[in-house]
Amino acid sequence: MARIYKTALVCLAVLLSSCAISKAIYLGEDSYSLRAGPQSSLYNTADINGVFPEAVYIKTKTQSFNLYHYYLIHEGKIWYKSIDPEKGPADWTLFAKTGLPRKAERIAEISADADELVALTEAGEFYRYCFDRTIAHKSNTWLDKQGWPGEEQLFLDRRTAKNLSWAIGKRNAHVLYYEDPFGNQHHNGTMEVVTTYMLLEDGQEICYADPGLPTDFSRNYIGPERGTFKALTLSASASTMFVINKAGLMYTRLADFDVIGSDSMFFKYTYTPYTSDLPGTDYFSNLNEWGLPAEDWRSQPRIPLTGKAAITGHITILQNGQGNAARELRVAGLDEEGRTGYWTKAIFDETWEFKTAPLYFDEDAFLSFSDEGEEERGSSADKFYSGLGWKNNERETGWEYAIPNFNILEGDCDFRITRWGETCTLILHPVEMWTYLKRDYLPGRTGAPKMFWATLEIPPNAFDGLSESFARELAARYGKKDRVLFNYTITASDRFIIMRDSDDEEILYLTDGTLSPQYPEFHPIHYVENYEEIKRYFSAELSLNSKTAPTKEELERKIELNKTFRDELRRQIRTLKWAGLTVFKMNFGYLPAHYIARYSPLRFVDLPKIRTITEFGNRVVLENSSFISTVSDARIWVDEKIIALLDLRILYYEDLANGISHPYSETTSGWWDIAGLPRSVSGHSVAGTSVAGHFFTMNSPAILTFVPPQTDTDLYGWYFQIRSSASSPGTGGSFSFFIVKKDLTIRGFGTIF
Repeated sequence: MARIYKTALVCLAVLLSSCAISKAIYLGEDSYSLRAGPQSSLYNTADINGVFPEAVYIKTKTQSFNLYHYYLIHEGKIWYKSIDPEKGPADWTLFAKTGLPRKAERIAEISADADELVALTEAGEFYRYCFDRTIAHKSNTWLDKQGWPGEEQLFLDRRTAKNLSWAIGKRNAHVLYYEDPFGNQHHNGTMEVVTTYMLLEDGQEICYADPGLPTDFSRNYIGPERGTFKALTLSASASTMFVINKAGLMYTRLADFDVIGSDSMFFKYTYTPYTSDLPGTDYFSNLNEWGLPAEDWRSQPRIPLTGKAAITGHITILQNGQGNAARELRVAGLDEEGRTGYWTKAIFDETWEFKTAPLYFDEDAFLSFSDEGEEERGSSADKFYSGLGWKNNERETGWEYAIPNFNILEGDCDFRITRWGETCTLILHPVEMWTYLKRDYLPGRTGAPKMFWATLEIPPNAFDGLSESFARELAARYGKKDRVLFNYTITASDRFIIMRDSDDEEILYLTDGTLSPQYPEFHPIHYVENYEEIKRYFSAELSLNSKTAPTKEELERKIELNKTFRDELRRQIRTLKWAGLTVFKMNFGYLPAHYIARYSPLRFVDLPKIRTITEFGNRVVLENSSFISTVSDARIWVDEKIIALLDLRILYYEDLANGISHPYSETTSGWWDIAGLPRSVSGHSVAGTSVAGHFFTMNSPAILTFVPPQTDTDLYGWYFQIRSSASSPGTGGSFSFFIVKKDLTIRGFGTIF
């Protein structure tokens, strides 16, 4: 993400003066217990360039290079030598005198690009070292924190620690400009874009971190072939990723937070093709609209292997000039005569050539594949959602909507509109919305939803073959919204999509079929089902195996683990409550200044980017505010219930350790049964209405059901439904709502609701 312009900050000081954001903004777990070091122990096999080699040709986990130096890890410390011997050091020397960042004990992995070196410690902590001074950071010093609005240490968690590979890609003054999909060049401006790309264990998902974003790996890119491609290795340079699979198939893609369209606070975007007269060497080309949708994955030609030729999974991409084409690809291997070295080509070239180099490979480093390059593919994260339109809680009649291939990671999708049996398919372009909130590492998949901007596109001939009346209504509804930038916002999870039009009050509520099609006012049940703390409460680590009698030592260990978990939840609740205060500060600081700038002569000023910052700024701030007030309240509610259950569990385990036994359940459903409370209560809802001076009474079937009716791993509450049929929820004129008791009081070994 583009670092904030210094000049823009000066001009907008009043706008942001009240927006000092604490690093405590966090909607996920930030406990040290979640941190994990790199999983691989085969670091010696990554020293393919040799021990203290003359040069580093291929980047690996332990050997790398940028525009200035070669780097390697030896005995847990970083060594370096200059690529240009005249600038020194000419021989391998401990980096920064000690070979270690301050506070670090041993380095496990490194990555380098442009002017930057990143080190990963054995404890899973990232450190950055930049040689060029910018407005964002000092030069020639280790940086142990990054992120905006609050700086924190970036670290591997239990999920990212199992990565297959990671790399940084830096786009700054060296590569100078970016070319959008329309061919327009855009100067990088006064900032730099640094992305840490992480190829996860399945080889399909790539998550990333960025110093201009909250410090986590919660953002994702979809992999090649709509995410089904299973990559073996990833390399990166100047925001361009390079991946290869076990069959030797390769893809590249230029993608960072700015170019994919997510940074609407600092860049102007458009989905309408145009041609700019400004070259990328002109600073003012940075102010032009950047074309969308962003570049997709580009398939790279296969390497021709004859004779003894072979390739490995050791790959490298490096920047070597200005613009998108200034990238070189390298794949380590053997030539047809069996000599070691690497295959290389420019990123847009069609043919590879081989360069010999003193490289050293283990036998299992070589890829084994058929001529067709067939290799296992993974499942796609695309999902089918369908639903209806709602306005003022009233359902729209005659119209139905579906998105058959929505991907929670990213990517364009179809938008199907059906009216009285006729269907038209348009295109939606969702891009993740910027948020200043630190989140779960799986937003949209662990309870809390994910927020997107969305732009509608009407493809050519989209209305062909439709009835005249349907085509006319579609044109009236959507014609003026064709490629209107970010006209829609989407709130999405793996079970529902809520799509809002910025111009009217209509809401589309789509589900994957597991939820009622009735649009709900947000209640916590939509967010809590996949929270990690719920899974952790029911985990074998914290609970007892009911099939075997526990020993006293086991009980004591479980008690301590549950107490530790309870303390983590209490800290998380404090953090969430502080985040609510932070949202107030952001709204109080930004919104008044936004409207002053937006509706005064300042709106004509775009150097610095006052007009750009205020174009979508209020919607970003308000969406974030709505997000945290909804999600954090739900999470606090969840955590408080779990703490109450943990208190019960700890008391019971302590009694068991002392030889005392009595009725107990690990679940709220079990406690419900122990208390002898019914699972459901049926009856009728009586409502009265007056028509033409006559009063009528109407009875409707009603049912009050304890949640969960199917599983013991959900949270409890009462689900109240009034419907025409007890077997058909969400249909006809039915409605429903969720009832929970605010407090859960513990007395002895029971709960009072």
